[in-house]
Amino acid sequence: MLNILPAKEIYLQGNEHALLLLHSFTSHTRDMKKVATALHSQGYTCYAPLYRGHGTHPEQLLHDQVDDWWQDVVNAHQFLLDEGYQKISVIGLSIGGIFTLKLAQLEKLVQIIVLSVPFDKEPEQLKQRIVDYAYNYKTIEGKSPLQITQEMEPFKSMPLDAMNAFQTFIQETMQQLDKITIPIAIYYGERDDALYTESAEMIYQHVQSSKKRKKGFENSKHLMTLGRDQEALIKEMMDFLQI
Repeated sequence: MLNILPAKEIYLQGNEHALLLLHSFTSHTRDMKKVATALHSQGYTCYAPLYRGHGTHPEQLLHDQVDDWWQDVVNAHQFLLDEGYQKISVIGLSIGGIFTLKLAQLEKLVQIIVLSVPFDKEPEQLKQRIVDYAYNYKTIEGKSPLQITQEMEPFKSMPLDAMNAFQTFIQETMQQLDKITIPIAIYYGERDDALYTESAEMIYQHVQSSKKRKKGFENSKHLMTLGRDQEALIKEMMDFLQI
């Protein structure tokens, strides 16, 4: 049976401008590895934390919820402050984008970039993401169909309480977009679900930033930082970070 190595955080020290890079739900820091490497090569300090329960055995996700992951983001921001960085920008993908918007409503940031951000998600959809992640993880491990079926039972019977709280977190963050006044770039994949195009427009219209950009990438699906537009996306990020 294949032993999958757990994911790790990424910390690449550079200049005084630190970038906090936030990965997506049920994924891990690989979402941001290429972005971190490319932006670090331009001098930026790049830090991509790993949310608890992510990038390891899926059973961990049965015990953690959105408030835990949000606290991980708060801790990551504080880590950069403790390291002496006063100039901090944030880049977030999917749920990482939600956390980015939330952080911008509460903390003093320089700029933010959000990618593939949902304005809402049904609890059943969020639960299914965990179920799919668990199934794929166990399949990659090489477990037998019988063992997978047995081990999937706790995921399928997982109550929706935590996912209801997750949906509420997203909705409440979206209701306070007018608190955001710093420069913001909003990117979405044109091959992703139409929800994300609508969400990008909603964010663009409701933030109070005087400097804001919205752009779709025609070859991108949901995980934009890993997709076919990766190089163009990183170039666009570099350009935005210099304004």
